[in-house]
Amino acid sequence: MPDAIKAALTSSLELVNSQSTSECPDDIQYMPPGKHRINASRSGKPVSLDIVVDAATAETLNQFLQDHLTKANEGSEDRPFFDFNHEDREAAAWPTEFYWAGDDLKTGGVRAKVEWSGAGQAAVKDKTFRRFSPTFIPDDEGRVIGSATNMGGLVNRAAFKSIQPLFAKQDLNLPTVINPSSFMKPIQAKLYALKLIDSVNASDESVAQAIEARFIELQSQVDTLEAEKIEAVKSRASAHVEAAVKEGRIAPNDDTKNFWQDSLIRDETAALKALEALPINPVLAKITDSDDPKSGVLDKMQLQQKKLAEVRAANPQADFQTVFAKAQTEAPDLFR
Repeated sequence: MPDAIKAALTSSLELVNSQSTSECPDDIQYMPPGKHRINASRSGKPVSLDIVVDAATAETLNQFLQDHLTKANEGSEDRPFFDFNHEDREAAAWPTEFYWAGDDLKTGGVRAKVEWSGAGQAAVKDKTFRRFSPTFIPDDEGRVIGSATNMGGLVNRAAFKSIQPLFAKQDLNLPTVINPSSFMKPIQAKLYALKLIDSVNASDESVAQAIEARFIELQSQVDTLEAEKIEAVKSRASAHVEAAVKEGRIAPNDDTKNFWQDSLIRDETAALKALEALPINPVLAKITDSDDPKSGVLDKMQLQQKKLAEVRAANPQADFQTVFAKAQTEAPDLFR
C-alpha cells in the first residue's frame, strides 16, 4: 500500500465579497486539475512523484469522505476535518462533499464543500492563513486512492507557485507521511491467522500471491463438488428408473428409460413424484428387454412416452410436473 502524502499540491483562498462584507467561501479548490510533479517523503526518504488529478480523483475522495462520515455518525470513526499547518489539532473546517469542477486551473479541479469552524473563519477573514494543503494517498501510478481522517490543512507556504492558490503548504523539511501499516496490518494479521502467509510482515506481493493461490484452490474445490453433485444426480436417476422398470411402472425399452432419466436429472423431485404415481402393472413387471415390444402393455407405455415428448416439445420451458399434468389432461385414457 503506497504511503500517504501530506502537503504536496497546494492552492490559495480568496474571500467572497457580499454587500461590502467578507465571507468565507462555501467551497475551496482541494486539488488543481492535471498532472503535477511533486516532491514528497516516503518511508523517511525524499521522493518525486507524478500525481494525476481528474474526475476520478474527485469521485475517489468523495467516496472516502462519505464512507467516513457514515462511520462517524455511527460512532465508529472520527469525522474527517481540515486543520492548521497539518498539526492534527484544532479543526479549521469540516468537508461535506468533494466534486469535480472541470479543467480550469483556477476554478476547476477537485473542489471541497466545507463547513468552517469558528477558528477557521477567523483565520481566513483575518488572513492568518491564505493557502490550503491536502492530504492524499497515491498509488504507484500517481492516482489518488484515498486520504486520512485529517484530510488537509490551512497553511501559508505554497509548494507549487503556478497552482491557483487556495490554501497550501510547502514544508521546508519536506511533507510528512502517514504510515501505511494501518491499512495493511489488519489484512496481514488475518491472513496469517488463516495460515495463508508465513509472516504478519509479508510484502504486498506475497499477500497478493497468497490470495490468488487460495482463490484458485477454492475454485478447484467448487468445480470438483459441482462435478460430484452432477454425477450423484445421474446415479440417483438411473437407480429410480431401474426400480420403476422392476416394479412394472414403466417399459424397459431405451426410449422410455432415457425419457425418465432425463426428466429426473432436470427436476428430480417432480419427476420422481410422477414416476411413483404410475400404476404398477404385474404383466409389465415380468417383461424383459427381449420380450415382444408390440405387446399391448408396451404399446401403451410407448404411447405415454410419445405423448409426454410431444407436450415437452411444445412447452420447452415447463417443468416436468407441468408437462405430465398437461399430458394427462390431453390424453386421460393413456394415463389411467
